[in-house]
Amino acid sequence: MGRWILVAFFLTGVAGAPAASQSVLEEAQAFNPYSETAIAITGPVILSSKRMVFETGQLLDLDLVDQAASGDWGASGNVPVAQVFRISGDVGPLRQQNTLCGDQPVTYMAVWDEESSGSKILGIAMFTGTEIPTGVAQEGICATYFFATNAAS
Repeated sequence: MGRWILVAFFLTGVAGAPAASQSVLEEAQAFNPYSETAIAITGPVILSSKRMVFETGQLLDLDLVDQAASGDWGASGNVPVAQVFRISGDVGPLRQQNTLCGDQPVTYMAVWDEESSGSKILGIAMFTGTEIPTGVAQEGICATYFFATNAAS
């Protein structure tokens, strides 16, 4: 638990500025897993515009590619804009030895806000390949994760 608090403290100082349409990344924030996939693979995360840190302390470095990527995002494809990041690094196995994209390396990540059953959630899609993603139906998508937008404890 102490390491998790130190990681949160560290990220608060390195958070970058987000797109105007995406307020979720104004500063580093902690998110609890919402979907079964997030519960099984990632657990709680801390996300900023520069990094995604997992409960194990492993992290992905993020490079913003598009602050407001138009496309078909969200669980239903009805979210019109997401932030897209190029991924550096490989976190390797996370919870129960699961990985973010199976045996494929993650190359891009898209992040958006959406509503689900009256709750605001954070959606994250992971992609492989060289093409910058434009939606969740794109070839190269390997996983989607959803997180509650309240802070993890």
